[in-house]
Amino acid sequence: MLQSEITSPAQPGDRIRLPVFPRLLLSAGVAFVLCLLAKLISADASGLLLIWPCAGVAFAFAWRYGLRWVVPPAAGGALWAWLEFDTPGATAGVFVASAVGPAAAVALLHRLNDWKPADYRLEAAVRLVGAVVLLAAPIDALLATIGLQLNGLVADVHPAHQFMVWWLIDALGILLIAPALLAWAGDAVPAPTGAGTGRPQPPLLDAPAFLLTLLVVGTSLMVSTFGHPSYAYALMFLYFPIVAWTAIRMSERATALSLVVTTVPLLVARAHQVGQAHDDFFRALEASVLAFSAIIVAFMLQAIAADRRLALARVAQQARQDMSTGLLNDRGLIAEIGERLALPTRPHYGLIGMHLSNFDTLNDLCGTMQALQLEQSAAQMLMAQPGAQAAARLSAGRFALLIEAESVAQVRAVAREIYSQLNGQLFKTEHGSVRLQLCVGGLLIDQHALINSEDCLMSLSDAMTIAASVRDPQLFVEPLSQTMIDARRAHQGKIEHIREAIREKRFELHAQPMIDPDAPPGMLSYEVLIRLLDRDGGLIRPPEFLSLAVQAQMTPMMDRGVIRWIFSWLAEHPDALARTWKCSINLSGLTMSDGTIAGFIREQRALYDIPAEKIVFEITESEAIRNPGAASRLVDDLKAEGFGIALDDFGTGLATFEYLKRFPLDYLKIDGSFIRNLVSNPIDEEIVLSTVRVARRLNIRTVAEHVHNQFTLDRLTEIGIDHVQGDLIGAAAPIAQLFAEPPVRATRAPL
Repeated sequence: MLQSEITSPAQPGDRIRLPVFPRLLLSAGVAFVLCLLAKLISADASGLLLIWPCAGVAFAFAWRYGLRWVVPPAAGGALWAWLEFDTPGATAGVFVASAVGPAAAVALLHRLNDWKPADYRLEAAVRLVGAVVLLAAPIDALLATIGLQLNGLVADVHPAHQFMVWWLIDALGILLIAPALLAWAGDAVPAPTGAGTGRPQPPLLDAPAFLLTLLVVGTSLMVSTFGHPSYAYALMFLYFPIVAWTAIRMSERATALSLVVTTVPLLVARAHQVGQAHDDFFRALEASVLAFSAIIVAFMLQAIAADRRLALARVAQQARQDMSTGLLNDRGLIAEIGERLALPTRPHYGLIGMHLSNFDTLNDLCGTMQALQLEQSAAQMLMAQPGAQAAARLSAGRFALLIEAESVAQVRAVAREIYSQLNGQLFKTEHGSVRLQLCVGGLLIDQHALINSEDCLMSLSDAMTIAASVRDPQLFVEPLSQTMIDARRAHQGKIEHIREAIREKRFELHAQPMIDPDAPPGMLSYEVLIRLLDRDGGLIRPPEFLSLAVQAQMTPMMDRGVIRWIFSWLAEHPDALARTWKCSINLSGLTMSDGTIAGFIREQRALYDIPAEKIVFEITESEAIRNPGAASRLVDDLKAEGFGIALDDFGTGLATFEYLKRFPLDYLKIDGSFIRNLVSNPIDEEIVLSTVRVARRLNIRTVAEHVHNQFTLDRLTEIGIDHVQGDLIGAAAPIAQLFAEPPVRATRAPL
């Protein structure tokens, strides 16, 4: 409605502007015709006008074209007054009363906008209603009362009553007619860019509300004819929920026009009822009061609904758009691709991913603002590529571009162009310069492929991973076949299966014994191993789920479940706890990075009263190298509680012996890849010998994993490794079975 016009006044060129003379005739003619219609509507209301439309026309033209344009509509109203009253005084009074009030209100609103534009539609609506009701209408009412009193046209009406009547009908005319005229003039606005794309245009009128209003009016008239005027008037209050329904659902333009077409029947019906009952004309004002109140309600509800829609639109835009570059974000790209893939006839699409590999270095060296400028330049470059449909910033230094492409060669050509424009370029700032490093991956999405947007982004991530692994140029583009899609979905299904099993705690614990020369007779040392269960209760072997659990980022939950389960099981089986010398539990890399895991272990140990010296936690060498800070903090916390610490899979992470000095270890488990071929491979033997010598110097016990034959065991004994674990010593079995039957111990060769 008009509050949107007040929030952002029209600029030249916003509307198709008529030449001055036709506009003069139009404004005066509209005012004259509306005055005739107002008289026609109010014919049976004891000679009283139920609405004064001339002020509304003057307000609309003054707002759109300037204050001097109150004159032509006022002249049109004066012409009607000349024909109606045939007196110069009444004509002059109507002219002045139709021009001064709207001009004052428009001037006030412009001053308010210049001082502080309205931030919300509700604020604009309150300003409009206040300017009309408290300024325009009182001024017009005062001038009209003076003019009519001087000419003796309504001598039988008290001036105060006459003032209040004119105040009401003038405010009603402005609030009803001005928004409708401005909304109607909006039909002349040229179609915005993107119009005609098949999206339905919003309706100009609320047809259901109009029909409901006719139903209410018809029912009221029928009740009135049966001699129940009070009930007939009460029925008209059903107009309020109709107006509220319209204001909440419809656009501002549709609400403004719908108010006119629904208010007119209401006024006509009430004028007819009053005329039939021969009541005084003050009873006729009941319809004007009702309409005026309904319009105020509509203004406020429309403003609130518009503000809510605007807020939701802004939130939706922020949810889909990257604010720093103006591109889409990852959610926006997923939605955009999904919408395009859902089209019944879609072309082939190319999806290209770009990663500035050294963006973090650039950000640290050159600063955040320079890095942001680089990303903005990269965004502009992406959108300038041929066939570009949408682009997104996925994360810092990572972008994606959606293009129309007919072949892999076309996608590769665009990818090469992007690569050539950025890779190797020297980015200079006042703080330093960095040569950009880029990797680009791309896909061709066939128009017949049964794929969704998530599959596209996951496949693009795979292509970018491959691109990052190849030599210069780090560029990889491939067609996205249905076979690849099915394979990825199957892989994702396995991940979801593993995630579901861990979440539902569908696992059981096995234990593998080890030879521990430190263990007293009758005591057992063993490593706890997890086995997941499928939906049918079958075992899922570790090679099938460990890597998937890492991808699903479920290993912290899995490790916590193992710790809780083994502690509770040992507490429930005191005999097994008494026979336990060392119980080894593995911790994954993600668990090591969890700052709360040490506290969790402490709580579980205290809850089940498990002696800390019986528990050894194994951390993986590669994960300790990847995050040495977190590993060091965890080791210190666990050692402070009295737990043992073992470094697992030693040798696979290409670590130096420096890490053996950094961590206060109790055990060093040599990876099985060096043990299997110990007897036949001199290099493996030398690595093991070196590890044992260093471990002895550091007073760390060494453990050999994956000992599967007697020859290997004998050689380990010669080397001096006494802690041994493997199938030769005992295969992994349910933990209860380990304590039910003592493990078979291999025979050692004499030293």
